[in-house]
Amino acid sequence: MKCWRFYIIVCFSFVVCFCGCQESEMPFGKGIYTGQLKNNLPEGFGRYQADGIYYEGEWKNGLPHGFGTYCHLDSCFAGQFEKGVWTGSGRLTTDSMTYEGFWKDGFFNGEGYYTDFSGTSWSGVWENGKLNYGVRIDSSGIYTGSFNDSLDPSGFGKLADLEKLFFYEGNWHEGKPHQFGLQVETGKNLRIGYWKHGAFLGEKMAYNSSRVYGIDISRYQHKAQWIKRGRRRIRTSGAINWNKLQITHLGTANNKNAVENIGFPISFCFIKSTQGVRIYSNYYAQDAKNARSRGIKVGAYHFFSPMKGKPQADWFLKKTTILKEDLPPVLDVELSSSQIAKMGGESVMFREMQAWLTEVERATGKKPILYVSQRFIEKYLRHAPQKLLSYSVWIARYGEYRPYVKLLFWQLSPFGRVEGINGNVDIDVFNGNQEQFDRYVSSNYTIQP
Repeated sequence: MKCWRFYIIVCFSFVVCFCGCQESEMPFGKGIYTGQLKNNLPEGFGRYQADGIYYEGEWKNGLPHGFGTYCHLDSCFAGQFEKGVWTGSGRLTTDSMTYEGFWKDGFFNGEGYYTDFSGTSWSGVWENGKLNYGVRIDSSGIYTGSFNDSLDPSGFGKLADLEKLFFYEGNWHEGKPHQFGLQVETGKNLRIGYWKHGAFLGEKMAYNSSRVYGIDISRYQHKAQWIKRGRRRIRTSGAINWNKLQITHLGTANNKNAVENIGFPISFCFIKSTQGVRIYSNYYAQDAKNARSRGIKVGAYHFFSPMKGKPQADWFLKKTTILKEDLPPVLDVELSSSQIAKMGGESVMFREMQAWLTEVERATGKKPILYVSQRFIEKYLRHAPQKLLSYSVWIARYGEYRPYVKLLFWQLSPFGRVEGINGNVDIDVFNGNQEQFDRYVSSNYTIQP
């Protein structure tokens, strides 16, 4: 956008002042100055008027300095000056815009509020005439996020219109949704996926290093594996080399959507701890310790069995150590139709799931996460009580995404590859960018994307 940067430059043509005068009228620059003088220069309070220019206010050493009002053609500034330059707080109005806030060296600099002729307003902290991050309010709603030099949404941001019940969160380019984003609008299906200059292309995913990746592991990752090395097949020990962990393959279906070479770091790791009321992993404690020591956020999960939820919660809590900095615990529900029927149906399953979730939240102080498949959501979870629907979801998602859930993590593929782990590994991605993940962690996992 255009930056408003004005200097009042005055050149002496004639100076008429008798020694010792304190206030006078004299030619000054290309106009007339009326006011106080010192050493034959405007000093103190005075007025200057020339063709199309008017200034009234404080002066020092012949330049506006202090508070004053300057008008030129269709623009008028009232505020603070320093050596003839707008610096400090002030208000600029023209026939097409208004800016009120702080200035430095003639540029918007600091907190300020800008409104154009259409009534669109921008507010935030400006830097050298630019608003890198702030709030825009116009007929489309309230946008909060990053801007380009033209004050168009660009980068990451959110647009909400409460009257139309419209919401978009994701990436922008020149004022339009571009690349990955999520849109919710009354009467329309949830749109989450890839955008190009405002057009929704579908659920095409773009994987790059700016996303936040993780893995989930169990005893399976510790099994000895037969792997190919050239023409030979060798048997590995099954030990995880925690010093080498790096995602090298997202699974065949996802690799084609990678927009840069795959070599992504691991930010979080979900580790299986227990199952039912008797099964537990001997590897959980050491895996959690190793992950924490390398700055990887740890989450523990319990594999739900078709039985009472409270005893399963007690078993999980007995065998699992959840630290303050750990991710919320996870209830992994992968029951088959026959298992659900054997339990007594959907309502019984929901009741026992809630029993586990309630007990674990009470004991840990963290609201658990539900791990379910897309099929489970579409067939069962949409019938669940509202309380159960309030839990965030980590979804096993290998196809098109449709369900209305509070999505927190995606399991992209069970066929990923990770350097340092032999065999296939489940690859996961956080539903947000790095800034949102950091905010999620620092809020003790209460502020979600």
